[in-house]
Amino acid sequence: MTETRDVEPLVERSQTGVGYREATAPPRATFDGVQYTADWYINHLLQGNVKMCNIGVGTTVVASAGAYDATKPDVHMQIPKGITVFPVNIEINIDDLVDDQDLEMILAFADSLDLTPTGGSSNTIYNMRNDLVAGSGVTIQSDVTAITSPATAGNKYQEFWRGNGTLGAAPEAGSSEEGMFTRFAFSARSKDPMPCIVGPSEATLTIGKGVFNYFS
Repeated sequence: MTETRDVEPLVERSQTGVGYREATAPPRATFDGVQYTADWYINHLLQGNVKMCNIGVGTTVVASAGAYDATKPDVHMQIPKGITVFPVNIEINIDDLVDDQDLEMILAFADSLDLTPTGGSSNTIYNMRNDLVAGSGVTIQSDVTAITSPATAGNKYQEFWRGNGTLGAAPEAGSSEEGMFTRFAFSARSKDPMPCIVGPSEATLTIGKGVFNYFS
């Protein structure tokens, strides 16, 4: 006679998050019993590793610095040693287009880190899982007036996304240039390349070539 028993499989967590620790856990399944595996984004979202930050809220806009200058980023992220950042999604909403101005946005990162930028407004970082604290370890500032250029020779400075627009006469009619979109998005989950930014490093967003009011 063969003795049979129920077998309860366990899986080992290989990653830790704000609310997790290394341990074993039962595998997840749908209601019909099919084993469920979360994709990398949902996995980190559930662990509390996905963070977000708003720059400009409600109807309060932020003015960009104007002409491109690597030492005056519109958004500056400080990533200290021991922290790794994967940019997943960044949206820029232009509140008012500027007549006869070219719009140029650049997302970049470098292995340099300026911890004492001049000027700048601190921005609150939140957890996309709202029952957990942010715990990001990074600092995000807007309206920065001066940093040591991350594009300095010898740094690993990389521009990984650009958004561009050429505006003709009277673009403000209807708040757009003949139907031109005023929302630009970087999306690593869609088609844009996602860098792995290992601290100590910094990431920057510049918005030019003219002065534009924006949300991010």
